[in-house]
Amino acid sequence: MKALVPWVCLFVASASQHAFADDFSAYRLGNYNKAIEPLMNQSGKNAVADYYLGRIYLYGYGQLKNTQLAMRYFTQSAQKGYLPAIQILAKYTLLHEKDPQQAFAWFKKAADAGDVDAQMFTAAAYMYGVGVKRNSDAATRYYINAAKNGNSIAQFTLAANFIDSRNSANKKLGLIWLNKAVNNGNTQAITRLGQLYLEGKLVDKDEKKGEELLNQAAAQGFAPAMVALGELALQNNQKEQALKWFTQATNQHNDEAYLDLAHIYLQTKSPVYDPKTAFMWTLKAAQDGLPQGKRELAAMYQKGIGVDADPNLAKQWLNQANQDESSKNQEAALAQAALWLSNGTTDKLEQTDFQMKGILSAWQNPTVLGDFAYNQAPQLKRVMRQSIFKPQFELVQPNDVPITSYYDAILNKTPGFQANQWTYPLYPLDQQLSALDRINTPIYAQINQPVPYIDANYYDYDDNSQASVIDLWTQGWQAQLNYMCMFNHLYFKAILGDAQSQFQIGQMFQYGIGVAQSDSSAIIFYQNAAQQQHLGAEYNLGILYLQHAKDKQDYQLALNDLTDAAFKGNKKSQYVLARILSQGITGPDGTVYIQPNQEQATSMLYLAAANNYGPAEYELADNLARQNDSGLSVNGRQHKIAMIRQLYQGAAERGVSQALLPLTFYNAMDQDKQRQAHAFLVAKEQAATGDENAALLLGLLYDRGIGVKADPGQAITWYQQAGQNAVSDFILGTYTAEGKGIAKDKQKGIAQLQQSVDDKFSYADFNMAVLEKQSKEDFLPNLIRSYKLGNSHAGIVLADYYLAENSDPQKMQEAKQIYTGLAAKGDQYAQLKLAFMLEKGLGAEPNLADAQRWYTASAEQGNPLAQYLLAQFYQLGESGEPDYSLAKQWYQKAATALPEASVALGFIDETVNDNYAQALKDYEQAAAKGDALGVYNLALMYLYGKGTPVNYQKARDLFVQAATQQVHEAMNQLGAIYFNGLGQSRDTQQALSWYQKAAALGNANALYQLGLLSETGVTTKLDFNSALKYYQQSADKGNEKAMLALARMYHYGLGVEKNPKMAASLYEKLAVRQNAYAQYQLGTYYLEGTAGERSVSKGKQLLQQASDNGCMQARKVLQRLEAQTQARVSFIEPVLMNNVTVTAGQTADFMYLEAVNEWNQGDEILSRMILQRLGTQYPNFAPAKRTFDQLNQARRVSIYG
Repeated sequence: MKALVPWVCLFVASASQHAFADDFSAYRLGNYNKAIEPLMNQSGKNAVADYYLGRIYLYGYGQLKNTQLAMRYFTQSAQKGYLPAIQILAKYTLLHEKDPQQAFAWFKKAADAGDVDAQMFTAAAYMYGVGVKRNSDAATRYYINAAKNGNSIAQFTLAANFIDSRNSANKKLGLIWLNKAVNNGNTQAITRLGQLYLEGKLVDKDEKKGEELLNQAAAQGFAPAMVALGELALQNNQKEQALKWFTQATNQHNDEAYLDLAHIYLQTKSPVYDPKTAFMWTLKAAQDGLPQGKRELAAMYQKGIGVDADPNLAKQWLNQANQDESSKNQEAALAQAALWLSNGTTDKLEQTDFQMKGILSAWQNPTVLGDFAYNQAPQLKRVMRQSIFKPQFELVQPNDVPITSYYDAILNKTPGFQANQWTYPLYPLDQQLSALDRINTPIYAQINQPVPYIDANYYDYDDNSQASVIDLWTQGWQAQLNYMCMFNHLYFKAILGDAQSQFQIGQMFQYGIGVAQSDSSAIIFYQNAAQQQHLGAEYNLGILYLQHAKDKQDYQLALNDLTDAAFKGNKKSQYVLARILSQGITGPDGTVYIQPNQEQATSMLYLAAANNYGPAEYELADNLARQNDSGLSVNGRQHKIAMIRQLYQGAAERGVSQALLPLTFYNAMDQDKQRQAHAFLVAKEQAATGDENAALLLGLLYDRGIGVKADPGQAITWYQQAGQNAVSDFILGTYTAEGKGIAKDKQKGIAQLQQSVDDKFSYADFNMAVLEKQSKEDFLPNLIRSYKLGNSHAGIVLADYYLAENSDPQKMQEAKQIYTGLAAKGDQYAQLKLAFMLEKGLGAEPNLADAQRWYTASAEQGNPLAQYLLAQFYQLGESGEPDYSLAKQWYQKAATALPEASVALGFIDETVNDNYAQALKDYEQAAAKGDALGVYNLALMYLYGKGTPVNYQKARDLFVQAATQQVHEAMNQLGAIYFNGLGQSRDTQQALSWYQKAAALGNANALYQLGLLSETGVTTKLDFNSALKYYQQSADKGNEKAMLALARMYHYGLGVEKNPKMAASLYEKLAVRQNAYAQYQLGTYYLEGTAGERSVSKGKQLLQQASDNGCMQARKVLQRLEAQTQARVSFIEPVLMNNVTVTAGQTADFMYLEAVNEWNQGDEILSRMILQRLGTQYPNFAPAKRTFDQLNQARRVSIYG
């Protein structure tokens, strides 16, 4: 048997305290019954464990409520320096135990630990003598600390002290603190600053600003500000307005405002001068207990101001004021402290922020507040392994496949560039040469470049280049219409060193325009121009060298010129180098003239594309689109798609017609509505020309409603016109197999999917696997192949299948490898599942650091379940201590998609922060979305009156709603509502029905209730065997009342043969859980040897524990033992009067049930009283008479019973 560890050691709680194994997740998730054992194991060693135990017993969650025991646990925790426990004890000893001295000690301990509220109370205690001798210096020290920590009342108090001092430097410092208090919204500070502006003290006089500040404070209901506004109105001869302000101020019931009014009415020059009225307001302030009001009232009686002089009354009021300020008058000291702590709004500490929180103040249902109550806690969703690793064997719908995957599949079947499909792009002619050439030769047709290099053709001019012959004549070109004239004109400029003219003459020789074609002559002129850094000449020179190269040296000359021009920014050189270096040049005899260099080729292609060279942009986009994405992360793929779209866009804008359809695919992937609309127009136009890929895209757009209203019929039509390819086979095969938009023909659909499978389209493999699983065929080969083809969804389903089907270590490792690979690439679902495996230690030891990393990665991508689990990770303190702030941040993000996250927010607000108003909002938000636990938790709020009035009807309606969603505790609560007639007439049959439904789902409380009904014969037949069965099932689930019921039956032989050992076993389990009544019974067992072992020391130890835990019977036995030790014959026992209330019309069977239920809660004394009253009121009620006789017989046999 485990005793509470003596709570005498005292040390400051620090981080080292958490070196103990923290196995408190059950508590933090609200599973209090399961939490008891690990918490008990750490009790006395871990302050957090003791604090949690204190809350369990204070609220009666999972255990019978026991406030005295709760406070003992809080004390153990507080003595180790755990701040939340210190805070509870400070308020409890002050407000419930009325012990200001002990309360001050706890508040001071919390204040020294940095708690701002405690610093404020400690300051107030020193200021007014609450539980300690007055000490203004100590008070100042504590409220200075609070002011530094942001408390506005402390900031104002500090400011007032500085401003009221005679030191000018202090006054400036006071103004600084006053502004800090104003910024924190303190109404006293706002009022004081307003008055300073009105008076022009410490600040420049500004009546407008002063009045604004006073109105700001008055708008918040601060009466002194209203009085100040009234006084200002009087100064401005606005008497009626002043009286309105004074009336409004008096309605606030503020004693300081009463005195301020009295002072105004006493001003002889005031328009409202009236000593009698001043007397009445002073009297009001004095009667409300304000010490200053009492002093001023005494002075008025003494001097006869506003009232007949009366020295005796003056003396009485003065004595009262002195008594209030005496250190012995704790009540008055508390009132003054409350006024200061509440910013002058109340003299009752219970109405300030220092009131008790949680069950000690906010719960309004008295039936759940007393000891022995067995209250139900709010519930929180637990994400189970089965819901994480749930393989989705469902056909992938074609519209769920990213369009980029379709485009990749089409592109892989489209041949890329071939070496013989392109020629070197040429520089365009000068406009004048071009015009002459177009008139006289057909060269344009001869050198027009093949696709896709439309923009590299010979004529690359703007609209002016399309001039007609007449245009040429009228624009003054008459002198240049003759080739020779043109040549001579250029030649004279060329010999003078004009690089552009040298380049143009080189073109004339290269192309034979007006002169005999001569590459050698062209080379000479190009060389001259190149020497002057003419990049076009250098490029053409390189091309001519390539065309005439016969050996490696010639090729090297070409490379030199092209490379030099490329590095100087010539985009054609960059592009040509990219093409040459990508494949190299090999002669017919196998001689390698230029070695391939893919790295340099790629660099040159990127340079040309960056220089907005259309062919390079198109080729680079095509290369990128064809690259395998399997190694890229999700973000990497997104960036890649954006880059490819931008390149296709550039190529299309620069005339590369082949870029148009790929660009249309990428525009369809974009979220921009204008791009989507343009994609539809282009796809429709090109599909009409018979382009199968355009037809496929048009089908996708109609299917998904991209750029056009969705039209599944049109989509099918265009899919059928898209020809046979991996994508159309997949889409039509899937739709045909399931009969979606097309006649259902599973075999035909499978055949089409198989064609797509043969083309290695991974989604087809996956859908084939799904169809095979539906047909109970071997589906794994297709599923594995889909994953190996890079389908991440297939990988997720495969890994989920491995984990869901079994716990085989090898399969777990395979699943983990799949998740790891996909997670590294940014798959949010893989990251989530991997994190869960790492957190729970599936297949290996838990790795909480990596689990947190992967949860975060998935959550940051917007995965709501990852956000929920990351929040729970912080809530549980998996990485150290709970971080409820971070937990709430992630729950809030998850709540946009998951209503259970709103439930979790409410759970934290209720069970951690005792913020019932916010918890109510959270639960309402979840309930509005139909969340079962949100509905259930909201029902409990109304049932117990947690921060809201008790409303049994609303609670019942909500429990019904939750019960329809199979929340078994809601069913049990409905049973209790109907059975006890809460908010309605009693309906035992409805109650029995709900209890039975809840019990069928394994609800421990309902099983106990059915046992109680069977034992007492209420609503059902009296049946001890059924009672024993139900109690046992409930006890097996940890129900404390059921365990006590069983122990009682075996102890006294009620409905079963006496079995002291069985009873002792049950008492022992309960004693470990600090059940006072079980400890008492077990203690007497040891004293008497009832169960075999006799041990006075063990018996006394247990009885002492029971007494400490509030058991009156144990206390009596200890007193008897003490009397025997001191050789006293007897001792005086207090006489307990039977104060059991007699309820009119209460039947015998219900009285009997109440008696048995009280006993099962551990209140034997009350139970016996009820049985005694029952025997008197219903002497012929056999069940109660038989039970009472057996109990009395056992009591006579027992020495200590």
